Formats: sequence, C-alpha cells, structure tokens
Amino acid sequence: EKSDVMTPEVFDQIFSVVDEVEYMLNSIADKGSAESKNFHQIIENLRENIIKYGGEPEAEKEVGESVESAPFQEEVQYQASELTKNEFLQKKKTDAHVRMHVKQIDSLLNEAAELVIYHNQFKTQINRYKGYVPKLDLESKNLQSILWHLEKLISRQQHLLEQLDRGDKGTVTTLEESQKINYQNLKEVSESLHRVHENFIQSLQGIKNSGKLYEEQLQKITRLSNSIHDEIIKARLVPIGLLFQRFQRPLRDLARKNKKKIRLIIEGENTELDRILADELYEPMLHIFRNALDHGIETPAERKKNGKPEEGLIRISAEQERNYVLISIEDDGRGINISDIREKIVERGLVNPEKAKDLTPAELYEFLMVPGFSTARKKGVLSGRGVGLDAVRNQIQKIKGDLRISSTPQQNTRFTIRVPFSITVTQAMLVEVNKNVYAIPLLQVEETVNISDDKLDLQDDGYYLTIRNSQVPVIPMGNLLDLRGESDRQITRVSQYPVIIVQDEGQKAALLVDKILHREEILIKSLGGMLQGVKYIMGGSILADGQVVLVLDIPQIVFNTLRTKEKSLNLQPRDFKKNEKKQTDTSLKRTLPKRIIEGRKPKILIVDDSLSIRKFLSSLLSKHNYEVEAAPNGQSAIELLSQTEFDAVITDLEMPQLSGYDLIEHIRSDSRWDDLPVLVLTGRAGKNIEQQTLKLGANDFIIKPFKEKELLDKLKNFIERNE
Repeated sequence: EKSDVMTPEVFDQIFSVVDEVEYMLNSIADKGSAESKNFHQIIENLRENIIKYGGEPEAEKEVGESVESAPFQEEVQYQASELTKNEFLQKKKTDAHVRMHVKQIDSLLNEAAELVIYHNQFKTQINRYKGYVPKLDLESKNLQSILWHLEKLISRQQHLLEQLDRGDKGTVTTLEESQKINYQNLKEVSESLHRVHENFIQSLQGIKNSGKLYEEQLQKITRLSNSIHDEIIKARLVPIGLLFQRFQRPLRDLARKNKKKIRLIIEGENTELDRILADELYEPMLHIFRNALDHGIETPAERKKNGKPEEGLIRISAEQERNYVLISIEDDGRGINISDIREKIVERGLVNPEKAKDLTPAELYEFLMVPGFSTARKKGVLSGRGVGLDAVRNQIQKIKGDLRISSTPQQNTRFTIRVPFSITVTQAMLVEVNKNVYAIPLLQVEETVNISDDKLDLQDDGYYLTIRNSQVPVIPMGNLLDLRGESDRQITRVSQYPVIIVQDEGQKAALLVDKILHREEILIKSLGGMLQGVKYIMGGSILADGQVVLVLDIPQIVFNTLRTKEKSLNLQPRDFKKNEKKQTDTSLKRTLPKRIIEGRKPKILIVDDSLSIRKFLSSLLSKHNYEVEAAPNGQSAIELLSQTEFDAVITDLEMPQLSGYDLIEHIRSDSRWDDLPVLVLTGRAGKNIEQQTLKLGANDFIIKPFKEKELLDKLKNFIERNE
C-alpha cells in the first residue's frame, strides 16, 4: 500500500521547483536569458518521486532513452529568452492594484452620476444667487439718489427759514409755495423708499430661500461623498488571511534552518484590513516570527525534556475592535526571562539597580524595543543581526499602529499589533491645552464631563475620578505634555474644568484639559522622520481653517498611565488630607463555604472583552477538567447566569456595555448568587483597585499576567471535587 503522497519530502521538492523557477526568472531580468542552478538535479529528483509515489510508468524507459537532457535545457533557455529583459521588468514592476466586484463598480458609477446631477443643481443655485447681486447694487444706487434728494430738500428748507428769521419781504409767499413743492418732493421720496424696501424684501427672501437650497444640496453632496468614500474604503479592504498565508513558506524554511518543528494555526483570517497596511505589516511580522523561532520555540529535545510536544505551536489571530484590527502572534515557547532583561538594562546603564527591582513585567518588556537591546547571549541564526524590535515598532508606528508584548515564562510569548483597519479620514475632538490645540480621535472618546475637586479621590499615585462605580485615573494634559504657561491647571477647591474620558482596550483615563472646542473630520498624517517617535503624539493634521494640530496618541497615554506609574504627573494637590489607612485586603475578602462537586465537572463562567483571553482561559480550564462558558461583557454574563448554574465566575473589570464592577455589584444584589465565588482577573494592578472590587463583593483578585498554578489554586479555595 502506498504512503500518503503529500509528505514533507514532496513539499520540499515542490518548493525547490518554485525556487528554481524564481532563480531563472531573476536571471532573465538581470541577463536576458535563463540560467539554472540545479536544473538537472531537480528533474532527477522529480523523476524519483514520481516512481516512488506513483509507480514507474510502462513507457518510462523508452521515453527516457529518446529524450536527452541537454537539448531540453537548450529549448528551455531558447524559449525563455524570447521574453526580453525590459518586458520582464515591465511585468514585474506593474503598479499595485486591487480587485473590485462589479457591484462595487456599478455602485460607484451610480453615485458618481448622482454627484454630477447635484453638482449641476448646486451650480444653478449659485448662478441664481449671483443674480441678486446686480439687483442689490441697483437698489443701493437708488438709495443714494433718494438720499441726495432729501439733502437738497433739507438745504432749501433751511435757506427759507433763514430768510424768515431776517424778516425778508415776500418770504411768507415764497415759503407757502416752497412747502407745496417740498410736499410733492417728499411724497416722491417716500414712494421711492417704499419701492426700494419692497425690492430689498424680495431679494432678502430670495437669498434666504437660496440658503435653504444650498444647505439641502450640501447635505446631499456630503451624503454622496461619504458613500463614495465608504465604497472606496471597502474596495481597498482585503481579508487578512491573504497576509497570513504568506508566512507559511518562510516559517517552514526558518524552522528547517533552525532545526525546529512548528505547527502554524491561523484564526480570524476573514478579518478585513487595508491592502496597503497588509503589505506594510509583512516585514515587521516576519521579524517577530524570526524572534519566535530563534528565541522562543525550543528545540524538539528541549521541549520533550520540559514535558512539551516536540512540535512548537505558533498561533496568528486577528479580530476587529471598532476601527482597529488586533493581530496576535503567540508561541508556546520558553517565554521571556524577566531576570535577563533586568540584568541587561542595569548592565547597559539604562536604569539603576534599585529602580530595576521595582519595574513591572510590562515596563521591562518595553526595553526590548530599545534600539540595539537584546537578551540573547550570542547572535542567533535568524535574528540578532542589528534589526531589532525597535525597527519593528517603528515600522508599525508609521502606519499609526502600536505593538504590545506579554509573556508567561516557560509557557508563551504574545506580540499584539494594533493598526487602523483603513487609512482614511476620521472624526476627532479638538481640545485646548495651555493655548495649544490638540486632536483626539473620537473613536477613543467615551464621554465628556465637567468636574470639580469634590468629585476627585486623592490616592498615593494621583487623583481618580469615580464614574459608575469605576475609578478612572485623572491626567492633567498640560503636565503630561510638559506644557508650561499661565493657564496651567491646578486641582483646587474652586476649579471647574472639562474632562474627556478616553478608553483603549477596555482601560480608561480622564484627560483634564482647558477647553473642549468642537468636532472636526481630519486626516491624520505622519510627522516625518525628524519628529517620529515624539511621546504621546501619533501624527498631525490640518484643520478646515488651515491650522496645524497634533493628534494625541491615546493608546500610549492610557498604556503608560495605567502600567508605568505616570499617573501622578507631578501634581501638587492643595488643602487635601489623605484618607485614613484602609482595611487590609484579607479583611475585605468574603468567606464562602467550599462547593462540593460530585459526578460532574465544575462549571466556570469567564467574562472578558478580549477574545484571546477568553480562548486562553477556556483552553486552560478545559485542560484541567473544568466545563467553561464565556461572555464578552457583563451584560452577556448576567444573561448566562440567569439561564445556567455556575460554580464560579472569573471576570475582567473594564468592559463595554457593563463593566466588571457593575457585574460584581449585580451578582451580590441578587440572593440567588449569594454563595457564588467571583474572582477578578485584571491587568490593573494596585491596592485601591483590589480593595474596591473586594468591597463590591469579589472573593479574590488576580493580576495579569498570571501563572497557571495561581489561578487553579485560587479556584480550589472555593471548589472541591469528590471523584
């Protein structure tokens, strides 16, 4: 019985053919004729594989004797040379293009035709509007003529009065005649004024009517422009799976060179992304894969020794979050050694030893993207040759994206790339800070509020604002952007100021500004090489009035605020006393009797707005014999709780629709779930957050990243199995 034809050896043979063809095509481009490296060897290998997997054909020997290899090679060279070098280069360097469905083209044509009609209507209205200008000009001249007549009448009347005062003879008779004449003249002036007034009223009404028509036409044109804009955006979008598929061959070759076994899993390949962005992401993502194979995935022998499958796992996934695409690249290798990072940053003098001890994992991972930084002891086969993660981040930032790193030692490393799903115009909120105008992308604005100091809670690391049972750190933007001036805001007892609540990946921050101006549609542009990497600024834009503004990088602001302890920002509070020392965490925890589970698996509800976290936790708990259901937010969790009985809830805090804070409060307000254990799993570290959740009724608190054993041990405190 013959073995499966599609073996790794067969794939190697196919790829070698592709490489040989590519080499020949490149030689045509460079020299005008085809040259080969291993043509005869490849033909021989193909022949052997045909015999091995398909059986030797009856006439093979006869055919083999009648066809010589040398003439065959000459024929190939002759036929290939017919395509000239210029023709090949012309084909190779064709302009980039996108494929469009006929329906999209028809839709664009129809809307373009409709836009032409509206343009003509608008042009007609403009011409009609212009017609009022000569009419108003004529009436202006009429008014000047009437004014001249009035001045003449006044002058004549004044002259007669002077004669009357002098007692001139005949003045009375002349005055009577003059009054008759003046009356007639005044009557004519009055009639002229009435006519001018009526003409003005008509012209004014015409202008008002034209204004309404202009507004209607402008709305139609705006609607059509937006529709055409959306259609063009759709035409540029491609499934991200096209990008992901490009990595299969390079990954296979890299694994072979590094003598490692890998399995690639692709998820979310139907998520759409701008074609230009997909092209720009190829190189940075490829370097991340190189790092994974060089530094992350262990050799088969090492994996076997550590109790892992010999085959390493690399998972690429994509999902859309609002107007962004989240791309996750995760490997199940050795993870990142935090101790090595601490040692290196101290060794290079980036941080002193005392401060290095206090740095969180998230802060330490940021050093991996410092130019020239590497924890590798020696340069690897694939990476470590001068193109580091700093180049990867810079490339991603050029397309308005950002890069995050997370890792669990000896378990996994995850790189999360977030980019806008399309390069296009966006709505922004304009704010003023120290007489400077900045733009905030509207998609990341949750709400705006006016607050005073009595709404703020002063804690060790700065001020917090409580919004719907959720504490949000307050960031004075003047301090954050290092702006100094007369309008610097201090948090005092008399100030009232606007605050913008922004969010990123479920995390929130309150930006304290001087003024909220208005909304405007902007196109975000890069600041160029000289200003690339300015902290907290993602780009610039030109407003409708020609003013240049900087666009704030909300993800970076939120990330640094919540993870790198920049919340205080040199605040100088006045007339405040810190709260009395609060209860310890252990005294706030609710004690519950253990649930005894017999004859079934314990059932756990996971609540997290991150798809990757839900999948990871589900996989982890299922592996340890738990039954798992997941919800993307608190509202969905309440619906599941009403339908199914669970033995424990594991919830995140910051989520859309209904936060973890509100979910905990809802659970504890319902007597049905009095004894239901609730565990908080969050990336928000800090005693104040932990104490707040425990006060609301949570039973335990776990900070991301966490160890597998930590989570399982916490669950065992509330669930006991009798097997």
